Amino acid sequence: MAHEKAFKDWLNGMKYKDIAEKYNVKIDTVKSWYKRHRWKEKKERLSRESVQEEVIEAHLSVEVIHNKNKLRAIIEKDLKEQLQEKGVTQSYFMNLVDDYMALWDVKNMLIEDINNRGVTVPGMHGKKKNDSVGELNKTNGQMLKILAELGLKATDIEVIVDDDDDEL
Repeated sequence: MAHEKAFKDWLNGMKYKDIAEKYNVKIDTVKSWYKRHRWKEKKERLSRESVQEEVIEAHLSVEVIHNKNKLRAIIEKDLKEQLQEKGVTQSYFMNLVDDYMALWDVKNMLIEDINNRGVTVPGMHGKKKNDSVGELNKTNGQMLKILAELGLKATDIEVIVDDDDDEL
């Protein structure tokens, strides 16, 4: 309906006069739509809903980061414990674990990029492969090489439930 399209135009800052011209109606008709369809109240409700959605998204983002940081700490601790069990505690080897964890961070950023942009992205001449796909494969390969160099293996991680019933 014209009044719904006009409402969107009004939300985007269009003046009554311009809306009237666009939809070939009188300016009084636009003013009537404004009152009858409660454009001001709709705008305020949309604004409140938008703020609520942003708060929810921010909360979820913080929660995901918190869980990733907890998982990161668990993995790092597990790898270092495996080294200690083998009696390998020299700084060179501990530093390799730090390198592994840095690659773990990169791996997660690449996965996030692939999830956000997809496996193909716009290029100069149409779609092209997202470079993050290839980089993810290389990063995983480097991570496996570090584990092999250390003589370590990925272990099963048990599900941990914290006080907030969040699972890792």
